[in-house]
Amino acid sequence: MRHHHLVVDLGGVLFAFDHAHRLQQLAAVLSLPLAQVDKLLWKSGFSADCDSGRYTNAAQVRDRIRGATGFTGSNEQLDIAWCSAFRPDHRVRETLVRHRGSRSLTLFTNNGPLEEEVLLRLYPEMFNGFGQLLFSYRLGRRKPDPGAFVVVSKRLGAEPGEILFIDDSPTNIDTARSLGWTAIQFRGPETIECAPQLPIR
Repeated sequence: MRHHHLVVDLGGVLFAFDHAHRLQQLAAVLSLPLAQVDKLLWKSGFSADCDSGRYTNAAQVRDRIRGATGFTGSNEQLDIAWCSAFRPDHRVRETLVRHRGSRSLTLFTNNGPLEEEVLLRLYPEMFNGFGQLLFSYRLGRRKPDPGAFVVVSKRLGAEPGEILFIDDSPTNIDTARSLGWTAIQFRGPETIECAPQLPIR
């Protein structure tokens, strides 16, 4: 079956991802120890709740961060620190544009409303050409939950065999394959260049 849809991840594919750097930036902006930032915003389950749709807009996320940490600085400071894990990879975007052919291009990412608002504002050129931006908070489910993949298929109006999926997580790749998607683990722009040559699985 022909792949009519090219679906790619954000952090680790379209953008390089460095969570340790984000923790350092947030610790500096929030004036809190790094371990406390990690405990309050990640180990508490807050970040996962953002990704899962508990908060429907960026303002709610900011308010919760302020309440949890006592931060009184500007939204801009908070936005930049929160999204500092993401560094755009222009080579990947250019490779996607060259190799997508006639396929639709879709983003499928575990992220919340604050990332969506800020990254689209800071790096609008990185999202050019995408037909759909499927952030997990809008789906109500996160990868590797099979339900998230089913929702994406429905949003695309596609059969599983029509989807070519590129992600950096082996767990996400395994889930996609178990549902009949063709899935390839991202290892660099060359993954995208070779993808059309790979057999359907």
